[in-house]
Amino acid sequence: MRRLEQNSDDKVAILTSLYRAQAHLPAYAAALRAFAQKVYASGIAVHYLAVLNDATAQERATIEQLAAHIHQHKLGQMTPLYVPRESLYASWNRALAQSNARYFAPWNVDDTRSAAAFVAGLRALQQGADLVDFPFIHLHRHSGWQRWRPQRKLAMPCRYHAQRIRRSNGLGPFFLATTALYRRAGPFDEHFRIAGDTEWAARVQPQARFVALPQNGGHFIVHGGNLSNTGNEREDIELNIIFMRLGDWGQLQPVNPCAMQQAWQRWGKLAGQRLPPDIADYLWGADAEARWRRFERERRQNPGLRRLRLSLAARGWRYSEEWAQTQRRREYP
Repeated sequence: MRRLEQNSDDKVAILTSLYRAQAHLPAYAAALRAFAQKVYASGIAVHYLAVLNDATAQERATIEQLAAHIHQHKLGQMTPLYVPRESLYASWNRALAQSNARYFAPWNVDDTRSAAAFVAGLRALQQGADLVDFPFIHLHRHSGWQRWRPQRKLAMPCRYHAQRIRRSNGLGPFFLATTALYRRAGPFDEHFRIAGDTEWAARVQPQARFVALPQNGGHFIVHGGNLSNTGNEREDIELNIIFMRLGDWGQLQPVNPCAMQQAWQRWGKLAGQRLPPDIADYLWGADAEARWRRFERERRQNPGLRRLRLSLAARGWRYSEEWAQTQRRREYP
């Protein structure tokens, strides 16, 4: 790969949004320094943009020290941005507005990116792709009184589907994309707090030249304080809104009906968009709360009992709200 000058518009913007992240900053700083050394040695110019939300003095000091290291060792450019608290996707939009980079990639402060995958992804973009994604390692670290338990390590496939997005196949945490695609599709929707990357991924599908690469993109670390993958009610509501906007009714699932209706009416629906009466009834009609509570109880059931219940429901021997959701997906292909 050709060497890129650090002021080149062919560089990559790496976006990191931080809020009360001091516990993760030592590991993040060490990982970024090692990453920066490797990608610079590969001839890649990187603009690291760290957006600090309502930063503490300690967070400021840590990031300023990291930026000084990047500058001193000529490993790229690092720009700290200090803002009041805002959504993750507002921070990503803000960071992209501050850079002239031709490509961009996120880096969550509690994850680690693979330099080798990053280099391979950039090559794919330079060869004509708009969007690149990878498999990754899902690392579950126990917290609190369970810290003694060994961490769980799962290899996760690249799930993004270039034709149709579903609840389980949004972008992974280590994707790369061109800023030209970002400009064509529009910025991340700042109303979303958790699933804004999935909403953007659904929006870019019709126009993106997507490439799935085999390299491991990095380690996605679940520690209990993550925005996503924690069973957060807000995440379920946001995912529903994505599929409501798309008219993909089979991907909807029971959620808190009052919160769902408020989110849809206040910010979720697009201009002039109306729901079919049966879909509105399913989400916040007379039976919606009982359906949601049954669904939540089932999802939190002991794994062995859950498998038994689903097996019985598949044979028609008992009712299961969770099994009913799989049947709804068949009704709305």
